[in-house]
Amino acid sequence: MEASLKMNLNQLRYVMAVARQGTFSRAAKICHVSQPSLSVAVRNLEEELGVVLFERFKHEVRVTTEGERILARIQQALEAVAQIELAARSEENDPLKGSLRLGAIFTIAPYLFPSFVPELHQWAPQLTLLLEENFTASLSEKLKRGELDAMVIALPYDEPGVVTTPLYDEPFVVGMPAGHPWAGRHDLSGNDLAGERLLLLGKGHCFRDQVLEICPACHYVVDTATGLHNIIEGSSLETIRHMVASGVGITVLPMSSITTMVCSSLNCPEQSRSALRYAYFKEPAPVRRIALAWRDSHPNPELLKVVLAALLASVPKQMLLLNA
Repeated sequence: MEASLKMNLNQLRYVMAVARQGTFSRAAKICHVSQPSLSVAVRNLEEELGVVLFERFKHEVRVTTEGERILARIQQALEAVAQIELAARSEENDPLKGSLRLGAIFTIAPYLFPSFVPELHQWAPQLTLLLEENFTASLSEKLKRGELDAMVIALPYDEPGVVTTPLYDEPFVVGMPAGHPWAGRHDLSGNDLAGERLLLLGKGHCFRDQVLEICPACHYVVDTATGLHNIIEGSSLETIRHMVASGVGITVLPMSSITTMVCSSLNCPEQSRSALRYAYFKEPAPVRRIALAWRDSHPNPELLKVVLAALLASVPKQMLLLNA
């Protein structure tokens, strides 16, 4: 208990900065202190706790196994302090002011953010919004470290201390070049995809995994010694959609990507709709469930309620009808 009486908030903030930045020098820079001062503060905290929080290497530091457990507690403590500060300023500060750091996976952000941003601005006009696109794993780590306030992801997702609220169910659609015999069909099965040249996102994208889940017959073309026979990988859904429009093959797309708000250039698939056709899966059609996730210790729950409402208001009504 003696150690808990000696530690201070600056030490806790320094420790979290080192964990986030990966080096003492970068942590000192963002904390606006000298590196020796920060290093001494962190070392003193380790000695008080009797725990080595970081493995120190020449050009980086890594959080130890025991350090991971302690840093989770430190993050909770700092968020509790932030909640106290927020309550103390409640009379003069609106909970919808300040900043929000929101992440979304690559296959959601380009199609949801353009409608969500102006919607949120109506609810919270003085809020500074910081957006990030990334893989689920990267967003999850940033959320747990406090570098993000919330994230929009595809379920399933289950992490201790993280709350998830479903937003909508998004159907999958098959995209193909004009002239393809499947155009306009409503009776496709997942395994039908195995007989076509299929364009998929690269590994690391959860949407790729979800497409392969609906096509068990597609797995044999992935795990062969000679490579990906009938599968071509793309870096983004937009890259893939342009390739499909040029006749390279077919793909599976989330419903929200079929039409976009921002589509005025000559190269935009929306401007060359004649080059693209769509077909649909037979019922029950495959869908992915999209959710908002945040730490249950987040210091500003009122803001998260507004974010949730703005997201729901941004979703096409036909997908909201599928929401469970």
